[in-house]
Amino acid sequence: MCRMATADTYSRVVLWLKVALPLAALAILSTLFFVAETLDPEAAIPYAEVDVERILREQGATSPNFGGVTSDGVKIALTAASIRPSAEDRNRWNGTTVSANFDLPSGAVVSLDSPEGIVDATQQQAILRGGAVLTSTTGYKVTSEQIVASFDDATIVADKGIVAEGPPGKITADRMVLNRIDSEPPNHHLVFQGGVRVIHRPRN
Repeated sequence: MCRMATADTYSRVVLWLKVALPLAALAILSTLFFVAETLDPEAAIPYAEVDVERILREQGATSPNFGGVTSDGVKIALTAASIRPSAEDRNRWNGTTVSANFDLPSGAVVSLDSPEGIVDATQQQAILRGGAVLTSTTGYKVTSEQIVASFDDATIVADKGIVAEGPPGKITADRMVLNRIDSEPPNHHLVFQGGVRVIHRPRN
């Protein structure tokens, strides 16, 4: 009798659990639905659009390196810490810590450095801004608010706030140009123009 009573009790407990557990599960699910915050799938769309726009706007490259040789043998190299396309013109790229080297056929080297700059693929030039500096192995150092370097003909032009140091002394001018002169072999001259003033410093 005892075994039969135990078996009956076990059966009733199992039967009761079969009914109670699903009900408890339904109660828990119902509670979760009531407590959980309602999610609006459309509410996430603006955030996704902002992220996509930011990614497209900030696409670019770090430590890019461009190089080439002009028809008259000038080797040009351009580097930057970072570069990304302009929002207004896809053919213009905004760069930071921009540098350029011009290795001239004569053996002289002209280097350009600036905190920021623009590379214009259409015009084949780099516009160095924010306090650009030109240094040459011939002994010149030129600072200007902006220096424009053209890659197709290897010319360099500055026309804003030019102050230079060189073999003659301190030079101020309205304009500075580095361009090719017809000679054999080809050569390039650094020329100061417009309101040129030289403070001569004799060598000891």
